[in-house]
Amino acid sequence: MDNKIKPAILLAVLACAGLAPIAAETAPAVLSVDQAVDAALRNNLAVKSAATESRIKKRANDFSFNRFYPSVSTTATALKLNTVSPVLVGVPTSNGLAPYYVTPDKANLALGLTVQEVFSVSYLELMDQAALDYQESLIGKAKAEKTIAAAVKKLFYQLLVQKEAIELTRSRLDNARERLRQARVSYELGQGTELNYRYAKANVEALIPDLRSMETARRQAVTQFQEILGLDKRDDMDLSGSLEDEKIPSADETTIEGARFDVKKSYMSVNQLETALRLQDSTLLPNLIVQYTADPTLNGPSKNSIWDKGNWGQSSGALSLTLSVNLSGLIPGSDYRVKRSELEDRLALARENAETTARNASHDEENQRRLIRDSLDKIENLKDVAVDTKRSYELTDAYYKAGVGRLLDLEDAELSWQSTQIQLLNERLNLMSLIYDLDAQYETAN
Repeated sequence: MDNKIKPAILLAVLACAGLAPIAAETAPAVLSVDQAVDAALRNNLAVKSAATESRIKKRANDFSFNRFYPSVSTTATALKLNTVSPVLVGVPTSNGLAPYYVTPDKANLALGLTVQEVFSVSYLELMDQAALDYQESLIGKAKAEKTIAAAVKKLFYQLLVQKEAIELTRSRLDNARERLRQARVSYELGQGTELNYRYAKANVEALIPDLRSMETARRQAVTQFQEILGLDKRDDMDLSGSLEDEKIPSADETTIEGARFDVKKSYMSVNQLETALRLQDSTLLPNLIVQYTADPTLNGPSKNSIWDKGNWGQSSGALSLTLSVNLSGLIPGSDYRVKRSELEDRLALARENAETTARNASHDEENQRRLIRDSLDKIENLKDVAVDTKRSYELTDAYYKAGVGRLLDLEDAELSWQSTQIQLLNERLNLMSLIYDLDAQYETAN
């Protein structure tokens, strides 16, 4: 049985994991599955990108209230007039205002201040939109983390299965070499046939290249695994743990609390379109604009007169209250009406898609759980087969050592036992992969 890590599996993990960073971490001599997952979550570019996107959306949500901040602007202008003309002004007297002509200086300093506050219902909808965008980014971040964690775990345990397959092959090769030695001695003493000797020799010669090929494939797979995790390459790194250490749950224990990412994201799209539709409607509501302007001007600024309030003149500053209503939406065929109709259609489509996604998710989950139950049944069956093949091998080995069994039967019994062991390991891996894939589709419940 071929237990090499197939390139397609590695490419699939690379595709969902993203590339490793240029500066890799130092790989530990012994790597556990938890360390592997932690390294991938730290270094994986897809996870980093999702985390950055989430931080951006969080900042936008945290400060979405600043739309209600007033806009403030100031100006300062220095003037030097080309010509000046006398200006008629009124001078207060006991009898009222008396006419008086004043000739301004050519040098002037003008200041400007504008403070504007806009109160709009659309700002509230924009705040809701920012909150939904942030929630959507959290879903994407959680999904990216669980996807890479599941991929790393599957590949980690697949490497362990490959390692155990190599150890089984080594054990089989050791046994084959011992039988070759015994067959050679028996043949040289005339107590055994040349057929047994040649068969034992061919069996050894066939196992050696298979074992070397499996060892080479595993070294390459470990190197690629380190690259996926963003760890530096080291030939002496080993993986700690065993697939048998992983608890095999029952069918009832595979229940997962939490919402599926695909279903939650589809309903999030519905909420976003509902908010967009409310935002579009809010553009027809009146807006209140409060504005204060000031434009004091200094005639002939100097160090002696700049601080004198009497030298500053105010010509057009004012406090204003404006009620603004957009009536263009009432016109048939306006951009408002076209966009609103588009949003209504998109919202209806999103609701249908959400219902379809929920139904498909239910069917997909049911199918995955069916596969899990089938795998559990197959594991129980393989356990019984493993017991039987092991006992068959032990009896055949005893007959062979007693001189009443054939070498061919012994080799077949040993191969059958080893094949059953590897099948059991692979089925355990298949079961855990199904569970990891199922779990990766769900948001972890708090």
